[in-house]
Amino acid sequence: MDTPTIEQYYREHDPLKRKQLLENSIAQGEELENNEIRKKIWEIRYKDKAETGGDDRADGFLALWMIMEFNRNAGNKFFGARGARKDIEKQLKKLQFQEFANGSEQERELLYRECCHLVKTYMELCESDKSYTSMLCGIMTMSDDKAKAKLQKDMYETAIVLPASLGMEKELELIVKAAREMYELHFPGEGGLK
Repeated sequence: MDTPTIEQYYREHDPLKRKQLLENSIAQGEELENNEIRKKIWEIRYKDKAETGGDDRADGFLALWMIMEFNRNAGNKFFGARGARKDIEKQLKKLQFQEFANGSEQERELLYRECCHLVKTYMELCESDKSYTSMLCGIMTMSDDKAKAKLQKDMYETAIVLPASLGMEKELELIVKAAREMYELHFPGEGGLK
């Protein structure tokens, strides 16, 4: 059971606000062992500065998702699969993803929760982005049903089809599981990703 601060940590999208919430939780002496792992994951996930400058941090997990999104049709191409696999493996290594995935039960669980946060962030960004739901060069907006269908299709192709077509089910299993769970939580009773 999460403390209120940690619940807020998993709802927050801004990296610096997330860091502050985590530091507050640590200062309050909450979940010391879990917070130490969360801190390591935070430092890896947000280690790069954002291109916008200032103190903003780039999201390495979202970068991984975008690499997957960009390459989601690569598994169907003769030479595309190798390049896609290489790009994804490079980002996974940068994020030390396998070290946490193959680590202790706590490390694996907290990495999974971070994957859930990633998927939730992605879905909320898509829903709030006017260009994602626009049609006809931005003149018209999709209906909610069409926007939901587009999001479902994009997530299915990125998180379910791509890992299978690249033979990366094991490496990306936590992201696949998170995508399935978070989609069902976001759209309950919709049948999930298929």
